[in-house]
Amino acid sequence: MYKIDYDKVIENYEAMINTLEYDSMRSQGKAKINAVPLYSMIKMRDVYKKLIQPVKQEVNKNGK
Repeated sequence: MYKIDYDKVIENYEAMINTLEYDSMRSQGKAKINAVPLYSMIKMRDVYKKLIQPVKQEVNKNGK
């Protein structure tokens, strides 16, 4: 079984997002075309960021 490197996935998503944002700034037509993919990539990046956040565990009053 393969282990997914979520840090690298997030890094790749951010590079694609930056490219689409730059491309969208150059033309109104491209902004319209890139809107949905850009929104989807930002949402997926946020999902992957949540996957790598450390899980907080509650501690009982007894310290267990």
